[in-house]
Amino acid sequence: MSTPVSLRERVSRELLPRVRHPAQYVGGEVNQLARPGDWESARLRVAIGFPDTYTIGMSHLGCQILYWLCNHTPGVCAERVFCPWIDAERVLRDRGIPLFTWDTRQPVSSADIFAISLQYEMSFTNVLNMLDLAGIPVLAGERRDEHPLVIVGGPQADNPEPMAMFVDLVVIGDGEDSFAAILGAVDELKRAGVGRRDMVVALARRFPWIYAPNLYEARYHADGTLAQLVPKVEGLPARIDRCRTADFENAPFPVAPIVPWMNVVHDRVGVEIMRGCPQVCRFCHAGYTKRPLKLRSVAQITELAERAWAATGQNEIGLLSLSSADYPHLRELAQRLNERFAPRHVNLSFPSLRVDRMLASIPEMSSAVRKAGLTIAVEAANDDMRQAIRKKVTDGRLLDGVRAAYEAGWRRVKLYFMSGFPGEREEDIDGIWRLSCQISDERRRLRLGPASVTASVGWLVPKPFTPMQWMAQPRIEYFRAVRERLRANAVGADPSRVSLRGLSAFGAGRPTVDHGWRDAGDEAPMEGRGAAARRVTDIDVPGELPRPGAFDGALLDAGEAAASVAAPSFDDAGRDGSDVVRLGRGGRGARSANRNVRITTHSPERSILEGVFARGDRRLGPVILEAWRRGARFDGWDETFRYSIWRDAYAATGVDPDFYAHRERRFDELLPWDHIGLHMRRGFLEEGYDDLYATIGVAKPDPDSPAGRSLPLMATR
Repeated sequence: MSTPVSLRERVSRELLPRVRHPAQYVGGEVNQLARPGDWESARLRVAIGFPDTYTIGMSHLGCQILYWLCNHTPGVCAERVFCPWIDAERVLRDRGIPLFTWDTRQPVSSADIFAISLQYEMSFTNVLNMLDLAGIPVLAGERRDEHPLVIVGGPQADNPEPMAMFVDLVVIGDGEDSFAAILGAVDELKRAGVGRRDMVVALARRFPWIYAPNLYEARYHADGTLAQLVPKVEGLPARIDRCRTADFENAPFPVAPIVPWMNVVHDRVGVEIMRGCPQVCRFCHAGYTKRPLKLRSVAQITELAERAWAATGQNEIGLLSLSSADYPHLRELAQRLNERFAPRHVNLSFPSLRVDRMLASIPEMSSAVRKAGLTIAVEAANDDMRQAIRKKVTDGRLLDGVRAAYEAGWRRVKLYFMSGFPGEREEDIDGIWRLSCQISDERRRLRLGPASVTASVGWLVPKPFTPMQWMAQPRIEYFRAVRERLRANAVGADPSRVSLRGLSAFGAGRPTVDHGWRDAGDEAPMEGRGAAARRVTDIDVPGELPRPGAFDGALLDAGEAAASVAAPSFDDAGRDGSDVVRLGRGGRGARSANRNVRITTHSPERSILEGVFARGDRRLGPVILEAWRRGARFDGWDETFRYSIWRDAYAATGVDPDFYAHRERRFDELLPWDHIGLHMRRGFLEEGYDDLYATIGVAKPDPDSPAGRSLPLMATR
């Protein structure tokens, strides 16, 4: 009689020889905490899930924080799980191998908790795929007591409604204190013999920052807008609070982070120095939700960096936050770390620096920071538009900053811009080329050669909990016209031949939507620019690996356990679109007006899709389910994104995406995320939206006025 083959052996024999990059499925890396036998002996078993590839997920500090927290909690064993790439999925399905944890290859379905980080709208179908591969019913209503609790957190959990039909519980806010409390409560309930269905109710009643979406009923007005969100069970709150880590200085932190077997997106030690951002740019979701501001001391940061470096031997330390330039002790920190790590030839990385604030720290940074390239999030090309969106940098300070950086040794610059702001003018688009050329030529003033500049232009996606949550996202025709105007600038043609005036962001009026939404039970199994608030510098993805179009959400967030330093929406390699267009330096064979400047833009389809789900409601759940059944996977990756699948899914479910993406909202409309708590009052956001239009001198559209609904996005002054 033959001995049954273990799951560990099946992965080694049947999966690893049949995939392109087996190292990402091996597990057992340096500093892995879970050991053979720990899973079986634990009172509570947790699968920490990241709905993207290993190369992306292993760069996510938040998941490492939760992994560390769980495995330092008595009686708890946590193991990691990532979304298998297309070739691995095919092998798993063909051979009937269930989705397994990376550490000791346990069936994910045997966990008590399956905790998934929702970083980005374009990872929604990956969540469904992971559940299905694990043998866990995709629909929450079909799960039984033997299935894990499916709990999600992260930046996209701030509007969890599109994923409501798939998840059991949603954690709102920071992850350290909330997840520690959940571990204690689930352990207690499990030992008391409480089944998982009753656990969902008990946890939603016990913790004010836990939301159980399937225990609430959504009701709608005749025009399709939300009327009410009503608890179906007694004892549930009408409003969900936001959990905030009480002691950020001493919050759990992985001082011995796992060292991957292969190159990953951020192959370095990462230390979060600050949570939140004092700038509160009007498009930035994280800037509004990550409040109040919390800091780590220079001494604590230095200690964490020292211990993590000693445990890993990495040659780079990333000092992470939403806006590292606003860390009040940046100069002292740079000096202290430079003294420690420069003699060891360890580089320092400061993502999210504002170049105007960087000036004072250039002397300390110049010898410690790798000068592969300076990254600047400019957002808008003209001072008045930056003022309107509260981006506090002027052309003068920007040029002063890059000139100081050139003097310190930098010679390449990457600029991030966005298009689609309310009141945007043709001169704002032309200014992208003008400012990029100025930044390149500024190096000439030092009697050096011009700098190499890449300007990456993305499309605005209005996000919840920002003043722009009420605006209509510009239509795809507008973004395509912007791209053509940028092309004209880049090749030295007359940009006025591409007029943007009269292109409407709104369409003819409020869409007429068929709200005969299908019931989930009737269904059979099956890109802050594309990312308005995402910035990280110097992304190197090895050429032999699949290259993502855009990553979701933060590489730092721990189910909101850490500041939302999100991954880039795009870079030179073509992230965030299925059709990257490179303009300048010979893009598509055209002559360039300036050989030292290149502009990259991206297919706007993904940004429009992101805009639908960013401000969507639970009626989009059937769309996600249908798209997944039709093959939608890794929608943030160029290799796999197929917009036609989503068009077909809208048609099959009777959903009009324009209702969500291209509709101006009234201030008195109940929004799908209004039951989620925010530190700031709603009136502050309303005032910010009004002030944006007033600052730029453009009339705000009236969603109830035919004239307002057809108002061109492009200002005509």
